[in-house]
Amino acid sequence: MNIAEEIFLRADPQAVAVIEKGVSWTYGDLDRRSQEISEELPSKGVKATRPLIGLRGPDGMNYLALALGILRSGACLVPLAVELSPAEREAQVATLALDAVITVDTTADPLNLFSLEKVENKKLLECWEALEELNPAFIRFSSGTTGAAKGIVLSHEALRDRIEAANSGLKIGPEDRILWVLSMAHHFVVSILLYLWNGAAVVLPETHLPGDILAAGRDHHATVFYAAPCHYIFLTSGNEECAWPSLRLAVSTSAPLQPETAAQFSSRFGVPPIQALGIMEVGLPFLNNSDPVTRCASVGTPQAGFQVQIRDAEGNQVREGEHGELFLKGPGMFDAYVAPWRTREEVTRPDGWFSTGDIATEDSGGFITIIGRSKTVINVGGMKFFPEEVELVLCSHPEVLEARVVGIPHPIFGWVPVAEVVKSPQGALTPYTLVSLCRKQLARYKLPVEIRFVETIPRTPSGKISRI
Repeated sequence: MNIAEEIFLRADPQAVAVIEKGVSWTYGDLDRRSQEISEELPSKGVKATRPLIGLRGPDGMNYLALALGILRSGACLVPLAVELSPAEREAQVATLALDAVITVDTTADPLNLFSLEKVENKKLLECWEALEELNPAFIRFSSGTTGAAKGIVLSHEALRDRIEAANSGLKIGPEDRILWVLSMAHHFVVSILLYLWNGAAVVLPETHLPGDILAAGRDHHATVFYAAPCHYIFLTSGNEECAWPSLRLAVSTSAPLQPETAAQFSSRFGVPPIQALGIMEVGLPFLNNSDPVTRCASVGTPQAGFQVQIRDAEGNQVREGEHGELFLKGPGMFDAYVAPWRTREEVTRPDGWFSTGDIATEDSGGFITIIGRSKTVINVGGMKFFPEEVELVLCSHPEVLEARVVGIPHPIFGWVPVAEVVKSPQGALTPYTLVSLCRKQLARYKLPVEIRFVETIPRTPSGKISRI
C-alpha cells in the first residue's frame, strides 16, 4: 500500500484540507499538487527504485504537498528539520545515504514548489535490500546525529496502523479543523497524516503569538488544538480575547503540562486540556481523555490495542504506585532502526516489549504518570537530542578538558540543556566562546542555556559520566 494514495482515495475532493494565510486548498487541490510533484521527481533525476529523499523547509501548504508527493512517488520521506545546523544536516544526509534533498520554496506556484539537490557520489546503505523489503515510507532520527541517535524506519503499513490506533481516542473526523502550531518535521507521521487520513482540515496561524493563534482558531472555527505545554502557557499568560467557541479538544504533548496551566486554560476556554504521550518508535499509546481534570498530571490509560508493563531494574513488574521503566507493545510500532541497522524484532527481544526509557507509575485505575527519564535524551519543547553530541562539540575546543550536559526543568519548554565544563588552567576560556562554538555546529534548541565551569565532572565507578 501507499499511505498518501490511500489518503486521497478516502477524502472528499471538495472538502478543505489546509488553510494558510487566508488561502484554502481542498483535498482535490492537494491531490493534484502532490501528484504533479510525484510525476516531476523522475524528470529532475531522482530515478532510483525507491529513493530516500530529504525534505527541508518551513511548515505550510507547500510542505504538505511535497511530503505527500514524495510518498506518492514511491520514495521514502526523510524530514530534515530547519533547526538543524548545516553540519547536522550534512551528517544526516550522509548517514542515511540520501538520494536527494528537496528544499521547500515559499511561492504558491505549484510548478515551482521546490528546489532539488541530488546527492552525488553517495554510498549505498549496507542495509538497503532489507530496508526496501519493509515498504519504507518514513525515516526520522530519534534525536541528535551522533552514534547514539537512531534513524527510525516506518513502513506504509505501520503508518496506517499507527494512525488508526491513535484515532481511537482522538476521534478526528471530516468535521474537525486542527489548529497547527507544532513542527511538521518533528510531528508529521502521527499528527498531520492522521488528520488527513480522517478528512480533517489543518489550519496554520499567521504566527505562534497568542493573538494570532486565537484569531486563527476563531476565524476558521478550529475544533482541535494539539500543542506543546509552551503554547498553553502563552495562551494563558496574556490578556487576549478568550472566546473560542468551536474548540472541542485540546491536547498537550511532548512534555508534562503543569496543573495550574491546565486549570487556567480550562477556565479561559471551557475545555480541559488532556495529556498525551507520543513516542516516535511507538506512536500515541496514551491519551488522558477519561479524567483530564482530577488526574491532570497523568498521560491516561493505554489506547486501544496497547499493552503496558512497568518494570524494575531486574525486569520484574513493579507493584501499584511504585516507580519503574515503562515498556510497551502495540499497533504501528517502528519497523527498524537504520545506521546501524536493527529490526524491531532485534530491538524488542526476547519478549517483544519496547523499552521507552521513561520512568513511570501506575495507579489503581490504570492511569500512567511519567516521572522522568532513565535515558539521557533531553526534550526541549518536543524536540529531542542526546547530550553526548553537545559534549562532543564542547570538547572540540582545545581549552576544554571534559564536559557534561544535563537537562534541567523549565516552566515553558519542559527541559533545557546546561553544560558543565572543566577548562584548562592555562587558557582564558569564556562561556560566550563555547556558546558561539555550539551555535556554529548545533541547532538552536540544543544550545546550552548556561555554561558552568567546574573543577571535576562526576563519574560512575566504571568511569563513565554520571547522568544522575
